Amino acid sequence: MNDPEYICPVPKDQRPVNEYKKLKESKSFLWCIQDERNYLKALSSYFLFSFTLSALMLIISAFPSSNSLYFTLYSVLASLVITILFCSRSYLGWQYIYSRLMEATIAYEESGWYDGQVWIKPPEVLLQDRLIGTYEILPGLLRLQATLLSLLFLFLIAITLLRNT
Repeated sequence: MNDPEYICPVPKDQRPVNEYKKLKESKSFLWCIQDERNYLKALSSYFLFSFTLSALMLIISAFPSSNSLYFTLYSVLASLVITILFCSRSYLGWQYIYSRLMEATIAYEESGWYDGQVWIKPPEVLLQDRLIGTYEILPGLLRLQATLLSLLFLFLIAITLLRNT
């Protein structure tokens, strides 16, 4: 019984690999680590959905639609905010799992209160965790970082256009 699965004192739900599997099964987080085509498809569908939702909210709120440029800019601005928040949520979730996988130790709690216990990962577990983090999560994190920077840049452009119009 030298299998780390049986020696590990950390509860199963607190192990980074199991947290990774749970996050990977979640549809709201899976889109980030898929291939580029599915990533762009999901990102554009989130943006279009939020654009439609914000446009409908502006219409319902009796926004003066006499100037269609203002209406479009406000809709784009609101949809960018929603998309940035959604991407930030995904980024923070994957960043947490990535950092847990790359650490050599795991702090855990047995009784429900953190009692300062630390388990040092055996080399096999550490290697497996770091391979998962490096080859499955890190590319998605880097892509999300680039996406967030692009969305923030578009947000600044939309605000600039709104102020100058």
